[in-house]
Amino acid sequence: MRIHPMVPSNYLKVAIAFFLSTSGVQMAMAQQTPNRKESAKKSDTTTKSKTIDEVVVVGYGKQKKTNLTTAVSTIDSKMLEDRPSPTVANMIQGAAPGLTVTRTSGKVGGQGLNLQIRGVTSASGNVSPLYVIDGVVSSESTFVSLNPDDIDNISVLKDGGATAIYGAQSAGGVIVVTTKRGKSGKARISFSSNTGFQRPMNLPKRLTLIEEMEYMNLARKNAGLAPEYKDDDLDYARRGIEFVLDPTNNLWRTYNQQDFIKATLRDVYTLTNNNIQISGGNEKVTYMASIGNMQQNGIFKVGEDLFSRWNARINVSAKVNDYLKFDISSAYTSQATDNPQDGGNGLEGGGNSIFRQMYNSRLRFPIFNPDGSYYISGTSSYFGYALLKDGGFNRDRKENFFNNITATITNLAKGLDFKLVYGRETTDQENKNFRRTLSYYAGPTASSIKKLNDPNNYSVTNYKTVTENFQGMVDYDLKLQGGHNFHLLGGYQLQKYRYSYLQGSTKNLFVNDNPSLGFTSDAANKSNAEGVSSDIMQSYFGRFNYNYKEKYLFEATIRSDESSRLTDGDRIKIFPSFSLGWNIAKESWFDKISGNILNEFKPRVSWAKVGSNVGIGYYDYISQLSTGTSLVLGNGRQTYVYQNSLPALLLGWETVETRNLGVDFSLFNRKLTGSFDYYNKYNNNMLVPVNLPATIGISTPKQNAGRLKVWGWEATVSYKDKIGKDFGYSITANVSDSQNKLLWYGGSSNSINAGVNSLVEGYALNSVWGYKTDGYFQNQGDVDKAPSYKKLLNKAGVPGIGDVRYVDIDGNGEISPGKGTVSDHGDLVYLGDTNPRYQFGFNVALNYKNVDFSFFIQGIAKRRFKPGNELMQPAIQPWNLPMTFQMDYWTPDNPNAAFPRPYLSGDHNYVNSDKWFINGAYARLKNVQLGYSLSKEALKNMPISRMRIYISGEDLLTFSKLGVFKGTIDPEQPQGVVGGYPFAQTVSLGVNIDF
Repeated sequence: MRIHPMVPSNYLKVAIAFFLSTSGVQMAMAQQTPNRKESAKKSDTTTKSKTIDEVVVVGYGKQKKTNLTTAVSTIDSKMLEDRPSPTVANMIQGAAPGLTVTRTSGKVGGQGLNLQIRGVTSASGNVSPLYVIDGVVSSESTFVSLNPDDIDNISVLKDGGATAIYGAQSAGGVIVVTTKRGKSGKARISFSSNTGFQRPMNLPKRLTLIEEMEYMNLARKNAGLAPEYKDDDLDYARRGIEFVLDPTNNLWRTYNQQDFIKATLRDVYTLTNNNIQISGGNEKVTYMASIGNMQQNGIFKVGEDLFSRWNARINVSAKVNDYLKFDISSAYTSQATDNPQDGGNGLEGGGNSIFRQMYNSRLRFPIFNPDGSYYISGTSSYFGYALLKDGGFNRDRKENFFNNITATITNLAKGLDFKLVYGRETTDQENKNFRRTLSYYAGPTASSIKKLNDPNNYSVTNYKTVTENFQGMVDYDLKLQGGHNFHLLGGYQLQKYRYSYLQGSTKNLFVNDNPSLGFTSDAANKSNAEGVSSDIMQSYFGRFNYNYKEKYLFEATIRSDESSRLTDGDRIKIFPSFSLGWNIAKESWFDKISGNILNEFKPRVSWAKVGSNVGIGYYDYISQLSTGTSLVLGNGRQTYVYQNSLPALLLGWETVETRNLGVDFSLFNRKLTGSFDYYNKYNNNMLVPVNLPATIGISTPKQNAGRLKVWGWEATVSYKDKIGKDFGYSITANVSDSQNKLLWYGGSSNSINAGVNSLVEGYALNSVWGYKTDGYFQNQGDVDKAPSYKKLLNKAGVPGIGDVRYVDIDGNGEISPGKGTVSDHGDLVYLGDTNPRYQFGFNVALNYKNVDFSFFIQGIAKRRFKPGNELMQPAIQPWNLPMTFQMDYWTPDNPNAAFPRPYLSGDHNYVNSDKWFINGAYARLKNVQLGYSLSKEALKNMPISRMRIYISGEDLLTFSKLGVFKGTIDPEQPQGVVGGYPFAQTVSLGVNIDF
């Protein structure tokens, strides 16, 4: 295992010193920390009391769960314990109904994660949740980088009634994170460590060289073309001769037998986590301090591929007197990502990325010449190995400081509290990218030498973001005789954001190692760039709560936001909400009809207007200028300034109206608990581009004219109980669904194409249209009766035996998309949409004496997608090379094959149709864990209060209906590994020790 060459900053050293100097530690034996087994042994009475008095973190405060009238899900820290996963976001996938976590890459340090609450909210872009950490608005990147061991709980605020108090930032829902704080008592020291071993999933297998040659020759033959590989080529390949010198040009004819994938990728790589936490205090001061480190090796064997993260946190609460209290949270995160060089093509994704090269380069071309030098012959060669190993580096360093201080003055008057909050978050990031010039040869002589990354180049880019947050709040609680309870919250908030970057780059350096921006003398080889943007929002907000004996519940919130992103007349927007609830179980007559079976039944309803700033730039409301150099005046080109866009003078917030109807319930002495919610959202002023003549010549502004409807439901149920005194168990399940329809998009989105259509009025976003198929043409008689294919990708119009057969839906004798409109779409049929449906999670936890076992299953019950072209279309282009699973192709002896006959450039077989939009439903064993806690007797002679060892697995099993693509693509990654890093299965061993 490689250890990252990274030294903690002084901030970490201060944190370490704090650990060692804390006077309360003194290595004293801490009070025993309850373990999983002991927690399960608590009495039913305690469990009932906890359930009744459970407190939920909401916007700008907390509420008793029994009094909650909005849709809020809570993710407990147990969900994050001992998981061999690099990010918090990946751990909470499937943990809460309505929360969608998708990942697009298995890359170290960044899995392409996207979080979404209750489906889409806008067609203008992805409306992400708002992230609030310890009461202060933060960012998704900060949330993803949190140390899971530092998190106490996560609240997911879903309906407008819960989120509207955050106003213009809340349309995508809110994720509220509360970190752990110390408790009064002796110092408690906790240490945890685990080491995981990762193995890539769903790596397609390439053919052998001779198999690839024969397939490509067959594909050319079926297309009426001459074979690519002649008999002597096939003979050399069969005999294992790798190099033959061509006397006509003195270059190598190559017949490589080496597997590019095995040469480049690891079979197993490692992930390690180590954390130490100290907490304690007294009646005046409590503290929690922690340090954590995560190291993750990447999949590449060659080049730098490593991610490292350090986390440090200190949370202190100090009670000055009976009226004044300070809460301080200070956190530091340092991340280092070392990626191998990609030559500007990218490690993953489209074009000529490294992963794409591994699968698209001709197998016949080797990595090395006989003398060990690099061999490259045009773009069909695999030069990714050379780039990875010797092409330079791409290093990223990132530091985040998150600090906030809260001063609370209690009992200014009876029930009246005042709170001041100041938070500041800074992120500094530096990227260094060096492309080293490499020599490669296509033959044994000096005349065949060529250059890669020529000239060499080096760039350094520094980014800095600063976010400041100030809040002033007044809380007032009033309890009147007769059971009337009131709560008032009023506040002011000011948020400031500033982003800047500075970049310098140079090329044609004097040296080809140890680069520096100063290692060139030609000014023409140097360039620089700088940018700054800022944003300010000030807000006033309030909340009113009333309940009568905790039976009849009412809540209303209001928020006014003013943003610098909009013009003076549109900067201020008000976002209201109200919600109602009825705790029927608290009625005097309830016990008589419930039979002591139903313990809680609380219907609730909410309505709200929430906002979104997606699609609104920092300066859209003013004219923007750019520079150009194409103007010719006098003796040459001149630099000039021009207006590049029209100002969006009428631009405003997207405002989303939400409604929610829900019910919470519990049965059997609160052993069975659950909830159900139905919701809808209407985005009635969605951003759409203004339709102006193209002759205007500049970018057109946006306006609030679109309409989108979203609706869905969520359900969750949990059962906890014990059998005897030693066996405890809990079962939790959740499922949710979300649908949408684009009602209006300025009247400009009525065109339909075969494939995914992101915007079609009257249909869901990302609606899928395609042709209906009926197997393959099995004989010439079928072909003779076929409709014309001329309008199908402008082909000759005549299919062949073994080709895909399309259904002539409109019966006009040809396969075509008609006019490509909603009213005339020819033979295209609606196939659904790509949005995930029926997302679910299922968690089981068991414990018996000192042994605990748990597993968590997550999945999607309905989804349609089309695999990436390279995995679906062998030989459609010369670089779309076949793989082993694609050998199930049509022949007279295999009439129901998965793939049509091989056909070079046979894209008529792979147009968007019901054949290629496949079932993406899946269920995944997200985590499974087995642990053993040593008994008190075994620990009695050691300064240890608790010790648990465990084995844990992540993503070990996946059940899907991908058919022939099973084991080749991941249902979460439809493009497959050809377009990106594969996901990994992880098995880890770990230990938890409390002192």
